[in-house]
Amino acid sequence: MRGKESSTLDCYDEHFNIYDEYQFAVVPHYRDMLDIVAKTCQRYLTPNSSIIDLGCGTGNTSLAILQKMPIKIYLLDGSPGMIRIAYDKIFSAHPGAIIGSKITDLAAESWADGLGSGYDAVVSTLVLEHLSSESYENVLKDCFGLLKPGGKLIVVEGYDETGSDMIQWFNEEMEFGKNKLDSELSEFVARLRSEKEIHYYTSKRQKEMWWKEAGFGCVNILWQYLCIALMVAEKPLCQEIDRSFTCVSL
Repeated sequence: MRGKESSTLDCYDEHFNIYDEYQFAVVPHYRDMLDIVAKTCQRYLTPNSSIIDLGCGTGNTSLAILQKMPIKIYLLDGSPGMIRIAYDKIFSAHPGAIIGSKITDLAAESWADGLGSGYDAVVSTLVLEHLSSESYENVLKDCFGLLKPGGKLIVVEGYDETGSDMIQWFNEEMEFGKNKLDSELSEFVARLRSEKEIHYYTSKRQKEMWWKEAGFGCVNILWQYLCIALMVAEKPLCQEIDRSFTCVSL
């Protein structure tokens, strides 16, 4: 573990068994987010593509993709409880989909050891925002090395724009969603996240710059809801990097 990031891992490992109940009820447009990630994979990948689910949690992202197309998945997460649930859920529904799993801390320099290379995509949802700028940049460089030429980086994460109240608005919607849950459960998770969960929000433009410095090109924003956005980039087929940055809508 490195720095404060270990606190976030501890937080999620402490409520892995009720993560899904809380997440689906409280996080605004969580199901929409999963669906748009799955559609993005369906658009840019071919059947039976190999992907790394980076910070897989309880496997919701991989399951959403598998509902759209067959894929081969390598599960990565820092929480043993989370990855165990993800493995069991995916294996039960799609027994041939998992090609490997690893408990690893993305803030550690050795997180990608043993993963090989040549993956078609790295997919990550609501994970990278928990990494400091140094760890974030290191993870991007490792993701670049894990992908084959033409491979895709598909990421949903939180952002903060100067002068915007998007994060506050998003948090207010989460508070509203908590009312749908048992009060004892929701307060337990809310307290854990308040005390231990850490975010390192910055602007989409800053993230774009880090992606391009890592070697990625063709960076596009495909979807956004308040402070949560889906961004996709490609590992170039050749050494020349496409420096364009385009906002598009699905």
